[in-house]
Amino acid sequence: MDKDNTTQEMTLEQIFGRLDEITSSLEDASVGLEASFALYKEGSELLKSANGRIDLVRKQVQVLQQTGSGEEFTLSPFDENLAGNE
Repeated sequence: MDKDNTTQEMTLEQIFGRLDEITSSLEDASVGLEASFALYKEGSELLKSANGRIDLVRKQVQVLQQTGSGEEFTLSPFDENLAGNE
């Protein structure tokens, strides 16, 4: 299984956990230069995957709003300004 498939199978929580591990490893002075580059590359790929997923979810989040008749519903984009005002 290659890294792309592994990343696709990971949850966002798992990706963020792995990014924390990578950050800790990069902060460790005993990690060699080649290992640091490999960790940096892995972290960059994970970050790109996470950002893509978050963007996709953000685009998919929609709020049902009732129209004036009360029987019809329309979909409208999620309004971040209204979040938490419920």
